Amino acid sequence: MNNTSKLIGAFAIGALAGVAIAKLLESEQGKEFVENAKEKAASAAEDIKAKIKQLEHELADLMNSRDHHSEGDTV
Repeated sequence: MNNTSKLIGAFAIGALAGVAIAKLLESEQGKEFVENAKEKAASAAEDIKAKIKQLEHELADLMNSRDHHSEGDTV
């Protein structure tokens, strides 16, 4: 099999896969899948935002604690 045949074969397989995915996503089951994926992504984003806020507060507390300890060290 030469390179041109391989390229045409790969293109055909890619096109068929694209059509199959498009058909799936157009179906009711596909729409439910997409909606579920969106909900999970939104939930994950909220979890990440909450974790970032928590870490920001913890870092601020550590920085404040360090500053208070270093104030007592000065002569």
